[in-house]
Amino acid sequence: MELKNKSHVKIGTLCSISFLVISYLIFRTEFPKTPTILLYNLVIIFSLQGLGFNRGALSLGAAVFLTTLLAVSTNFHYAWNTVVFFIVFLIVNSRIKNRDYYTRIIQARIGEVRENTNVLSDEYEKHRKETLLLERKEQRYRLLKDATSTLNSTLSIEKVAEYILDSALQIIGKTESALVYLVDTKKQELSLVLSRVSRDFDRVKAKKGDLLDETVFKERRCLLVEDIKKDFRFGEHKMKAQERSFRSVISCPLMEESKVSGIVRLEHSSPNDYTSEDLRLLDILCDLGAVSLENARLYKQTLDLAITDGLTGLYLRRYFIERLSKEIQHSLRNDFEFSFLMIDIDNFKNYNDKYGHTAGDIVLKTISAVLNRYVNSGVACRYGGEEFSLFLPQTSRKAAIKTAEDLKKAVKKEIVELRRVKTSVTVSIGVSSFPDDTRVQDELIMKADERLYMAKRQGKDKVVG
Repeated sequence: MELKNKSHVKIGTLCSISFLVISYLIFRTEFPKTPTILLYNLVIIFSLQGLGFNRGALSLGAAVFLTTLLAVSTNFHYAWNTVVFFIVFLIVNSRIKNRDYYTRIIQARIGEVRENTNVLSDEYEKHRKETLLLERKEQRYRLLKDATSTLNSTLSIEKVAEYILDSALQIIGKTESALVYLVDTKKQELSLVLSRVSRDFDRVKAKKGDLLDETVFKERRCLLVEDIKKDFRFGEHKMKAQERSFRSVISCPLMEESKVSGIVRLEHSSPNDYTSEDLRLLDILCDLGAVSLENARLYKQTLDLAITDGLTGLYLRRYFIERLSKEIQHSLRNDFEFSFLMIDIDNFKNYNDKYGHTAGDIVLKTISAVLNRYVNSGVACRYGGEEFSLFLPQTSRKAAIKTAEDLKKAVKKEIVELRRVKTSVTVSIGVSSFPDDTRVQDELIMKADERLYMAKRQGKDKVVG
């Protein structure tokens, strides 16, 4: 408005000066009167267009007055110019009205176009966001499909847990810490088996889970926490032992039928990072992962049954020989030494004859339990009947003989109750060493076997190395 007023002042000033100049030329100079009078038309047109009808009419009145004054003072025929002034004024005013009319129509059309443009722009932005959302969903479901194929073809518990975690990070994204807990079936408690933690995120100290994991484990349902500090279920007084800095969490159980086999948990340091859609996708992934996890466990059990003795839980002879062969190759390559123990239960037949075969099974289980305590990084097996074998990697003959003596004493200390009679068992042990005795597998076993029978001949309950 202020700019428009300044423009009107400038135009009004210019018109006034023009009138003065033209009037001076008419009344004070010898210029031809009629052409000079017609210059008033230009001022009328200019003021009409620049200042509007009222001020244009004022310019018209001034021109008529000055022209009439000239006609009265000099020659009356100059009065005909006033008719020209009116005609010009009417024509220009009509043109201006038409122009204003069409201008208003154009402006109205422009307004409609702008309004439609804004509507279309809003719709475009809405559709663009919907398209991005659909593309993201399509990508997530494609990743979910790929994860399904991968999980179905995986029969390793460790690999299944790794694929579940990696797939969760790919599908859900926006995660700074990801954890997988599996249930220890013997202790019936959670155990952290895998984690992915960003560089700036706190390390996981609760290896058996915290209140959040206990909630998921006990209630057997998914959990979404938008802000841990504002959730009354997990307030600071309840999470006082929590030293990690996450704010938002989603967590889902790995469930096979009604049994929880593990938990997958994703965390972020910002609140409101996860949505119910994220939780739903994680739940689907966990359902798939739970099936694969159960398949992997069944596969492992099948393998264990194929290579372990059903009574004692020790490895069978065939698998033990394979491992022994690999250990010899490994020791040859790295110039390591290791030792081999052959163990036999003394007077085992007497236990079977006196107490029955069930008593013999109890004795075998007792010896196996003791033997497992001395395996360390080695491998123990039931070699056949009442014979057992054990190899000790990177163990010298001297250290192996000491281990054999400790094992013999530990077996003798075990109390075995057979038909309400408490008794004890003794073993004889033969020790051979690689490479001191031989570098050949069969000879290593044979030397240990010979020394075992030497211990038997020396009165049993002996170690010969």
